[in-house]
Amino acid sequence: MINSFFSSLYYYPLKLCVTITSLLYFKRIRVLGLGNIPVKGPVIYAITHQNSLLDAYLSNGFSWRSPYYLVRADVYKHKFIDKFMRGIRTLPIYRIRDGYDNVKKNDQIFDVTKGILTKGGVVAIFPEGSHSMTHQLRPLKKGIARIAFMADAAEDFNLNVQIVPIGINYESYFKSSSRTLVSIGKPISIADYKQSFLEDQNKAFRSMLSELSLQMKSLIVHIDSADYDSVYQDYQKQRVYKKSLSKQLKSDQELVLCLEDGEKFEDTADTIPTLIQLIRSTLYMLRMVVSYIPKTIVQLMVKKMVKDKNFIGTMSYTYSMLIYPLFYTMVYYLIKIAINF
Repeated sequence: MINSFFSSLYYYPLKLCVTITSLLYFKRIRVLGLGNIPVKGPVIYAITHQNSLLDAYLSNGFSWRSPYYLVRADVYKHKFIDKFMRGIRTLPIYRIRDGYDNVKKNDQIFDVTKGILTKGGVVAIFPEGSHSMTHQLRPLKKGIARIAFMADAAEDFNLNVQIVPIGINYESYFKSSSRTLVSIGKPISIADYKQSFLEDQNKAFRSMLSELSLQMKSLIVHIDSADYDSVYQDYQKQRVYKKSLSKQLKSDQELVLCLEDGEKFEDTADTIPTLIQLIRSTLYMLRMVVSYIPKTIVQLMVKKMVKDKNFIGTMSYTYSMLIYPLFYTMVYYLIKIAINF
């Protein structure tokens, strides 16, 4: 495979760190449908892309499989960064804005992904092509279809490439004190499109992408209205609280449908018993006290260093992954020194 033994020494600790950070960073996070990821064999993750690199963190941290992510090529400008990024299982993908000559390099990347899939590995793709902080799935690019069909067709569709749709629902793109749901859908088998592909490749691409798009939309809150801003504002006003994140998603999806169809939304918020509220409030306050200093440091770093709001969530998470362990390690040793003084 692409990875060296040296890179694996930091890849797996980072993967574990991402998982632990996710559990601590969000108020609550839940992953649904882990059983939909095939235990072995070639798999492509098709992930919704609303929150920059944070989408990759979340889709990787909770899976026992280790995918290779296709990442925009402008990240790989420096040699050190290039080596590091490839070491954590990412591959550069070039866009038109990177220049036509560079786009030709994608053929080499597609050959690499084909090799990964042929050996039973996992490739992760954001098929929308770019990220956008909107509650909707944008049109899917055909790159994911090309990669999947190229690999399976080379083996006469006996490779059994599976595309697994993954939807990530953020209650807030910026706040760590929010809830997040990662939903994993049923895999799509490329072999099912064999006959269609043999008759008309582009038609097979379109059919598969259409099915994938429908599945991905079912995993998220998707506002399809042309008047997105208006529907989103009404959605925020009428949204009701559900304790279960899976029920919250269903309620939110029903609300959006009602708003788009001009129908009345009828649902009630879940009530939380007073004792449970008190316990939660106490635990939350305790968490706020314990994490006040590192959280404040992270907020100051983000405020000073992050100018693009699209990267606030990603960098808050990344800084948290660095600052929290350092802070609590330092506190541990200070307490140990004080006890032994």
